[in-house]
Amino acid sequence: MQKTKKKSGIGGFILIVIFSLLVTIYFALHWVNLLFGDNSIEVYNSLKNRKAYLENEIARLQKTNAYLQKEYFELKNLEPEE
Repeated sequence: MQKTKKKSGIGGFILIVIFSLLVTIYFALHWVNLLFGDNSIEVYNSLKNRKAYLENEIARLQKTNAYLQKEYFELKNLEPEE
């Protein structure tokens, strides 16, 4: 009977090991996807940096536009009226 108990104990241990490995692989794939996938932290940080760049670009273009509009209206006032 001792041999039977050891065999079933080893079989149960192997099942636990296989289950543990599968759970570990599942969570590892989940973390890899979280860090490097389409909805990852890397993509989020990239988009955040792009947003900051675009906001700065909008502010710069608005200042340039205001300057050019002012210059345009000043030049328009210098033209003789018809």
